[in-house]
Amino acid sequence: MAKRTAGKTKSGTVRRQGRRVMPALRRTAKRARVAAQKAQLTLGEVIAAAFDTAGGEMSGVLELVTSPQMTRALGRRIVVVS
Repeated sequence: MAKRTAGKTKSGTVRRQGRRVMPALRRTAKRARVAAQKAQLTLGEVIAAAFDTAGGEMSGVLELVTSPQMTRALGRRIVVVS
């Protein structure tokens, strides 16, 4: 979208082109997705790592896997349906 601003030209206005910035979460997710594709993690490996981190407690695993930090790290949102 080109906008016009007052400037010092013969016609009195100068065209300027603005650019919309991609939202930060999408930018972060895009970078994380590229990194995750290089690593090729499976969902089982992610859950196994969460069990190791949480000490085998199911509530701790659910908190880790569904956390916003995990969403950003993987570039995907994990939803657990019980």
